[in-house]
Amino acid sequence: MRFNRPSLYFILFIASIHLWGCDEIQDPIIEVTTNYQDAVYGDAPEFDALLATDAVHRVLLEDFTAHQCGNCPAAGLIAAAIGESNGELVSVMAVHAGNLANTDDDHFDTDWTTVEGDLFWNQLDFQANPVGRVNRSEVPGNFWAPAQWAELTTAELANNPVLGLQANHTWIPENNHLNIHVHGTFFGDVTGPVKVALLVLESHIIDYQLDYDSDPELVEDFEFNHVLRGSVHGAFGLEFGDAGAGAQAGDEAMHSVTYEWENDWVMDNSTVLAVVTDGLGQVVNCLELHLPE
Repeated sequence: MRFNRPSLYFILFIASIHLWGCDEIQDPIIEVTTNYQDAVYGDAPEFDALLATDAVHRVLLEDFTAHQCGNCPAAGLIAAAIGESNGELVSVMAVHAGNLANTDDDHFDTDWTTVEGDLFWNQLDFQANPVGRVNRSEVPGNFWAPAQWAELTTAELANNPVLGLQANHTWIPENNHLNIHVHGTFFGDVTGPVKVALLVLESHIIDYQLDYDSDPELVEDFEFNHVLRGSVHGAFGLEFGDAGAGAQAGDEAMHSVTYEWENDWVMDNSTVLAVVTDGLGQVVNCLELHLPE
């Protein structure tokens, strides 16, 4: 199934009400400080390879949003409804980016942007709020209007999994460490580099939001959910174990980390989203870990 991009009318409409920046942001060189500390916590767990019949294909829906974007709350409701109707098969990630995510000296004084979110934003062929991506399909620059998200998600969910994911995690509060282990079983060929990114999302955050559907339009107690807060080792992650250069059916991959938790993030309201991408930057599969354990 092929979907058309947003109409020219939509693009011109968005462009007429939004300003955006196009400064190029380079993916930073990642200093790996998150190697799994087996000397402290023991050997990483072993996972049995998944059977194809047990593998699940999940979808990542990225909602590019901003607190000074009055049309964004309506788009967020669409994303939330898609996530809720599909249970754990769909992970929604709210990426705050663009000029409408800027702060000011008045109500919008919280900076929700991240280095990771800016990198995702700069991948888009057209930068505006609200637009979204569904599994970064075809090429990461593709963008879609909120009205297209549900149909695209349904189409992606119909695909057979080429990668099955398993994961577990343990929280060691006395050391402020989160141990994460992600295992993959491949059921088809995937071009490299195959990478796994571990992205941190936080929900139930209350702050100011502009909402054109509210009266008054300035909402002081707006609830922000699945907000991208940061990552374990960069927006695009690291090569996925032995499958980093590419994978074939029957291959397995393992990735383990020990991560020092950011105290500014409420763990009870957070998840870690494991996103595996192929050499084209498309999402092969994803899996959400609900914290703490």
